[in-house]
Amino acid sequence: MPVLRPFVLSGGGARGYAHLGVLKAFAERGIFPEVIAATSAGSIAAAFICDGYDTDEVREIFQQQKLGLSMQWKNWRAGFLSLKKVEEALTKHLRHTTFETLPLPLYVAATNFVNGDQTIFNNGPLIPAILAASTIPMLFQPVEIDGVPYVDGGLSGNLPIAPLLEKYRNVIGVHVNPLLPYNAAGGFLANMERTLHMAIREPVLKSKQQCSLFIEPEGLGQYGMFDFSKFDAIYTTGLDYTRKLLEEEEGRSTYAPA
Repeated sequence: MPVLRPFVLSGGGARGYAHLGVLKAFAERGIFPEVIAATSAGSIAAAFICDGYDTDEVREIFQQQKLGLSMQWKNWRAGFLSLKKVEEALTKHLRHTTFETLPLPLYVAATNFVNGDQTIFNNGPLIPAILAASTIPMLFQPVEIDGVPYVDGGLSGNLPIAPLLEKYRNVIGVHVNPLLPYNAAGGFLANMERTLHMAIREPVLKSKQQCSLFIEPEGLGQYGMFDFSKFDAIYTTGLDYTRKLLEEEEGRSTYAPA
């Protein structure tokens, strides 16, 4: 009999590919999501899983669509990157277009760009919420929903566990942004990423304490948030780490089949 568990998936740009590897490792042991709360890159993977796809099918979609970023220099005043490829993949492959019709419940966290509050979307159109949750300020133009501009949910909580706590137990948290030891020789992008991760780290640590099992593959630290060409390596890092972790943790009631 399959075992169902609530999952919360973090953002992380290209490192979000690792979520598929993590979920694949759980599936191999007969453990599947019953609900997912997610933001940014995690919400993209979660949308397909909650739509009824398995991890292998989602992985194939990501590879075929070559998900990543596209440049739109005309929008440089508000953001010079776009999520056009992501939007095209969601539009083409999602079989359900609203939260209410998804086979599995999904909560998507985005940040209100007016007041900085976190907003949880769990009803209405699906794709705008996912795009909003994935929109990094300065790099992307904010996404407006009902007249309100939204940006990346990671800014207000990169491991959005709160929507799950009232209804679900034994939440499994997956965070794909390990903080590596400081490297003084790191370049501009590495330092920018480190600054961002440190700025949003405290809420993640609080959410971690509320997870029954917390997964943060250390090997992901070698990949940047824009390393979309390294899909296979990122996926495998998540898969191998979680397989090993589950072997070591086998028998613990927090995740193991009863």
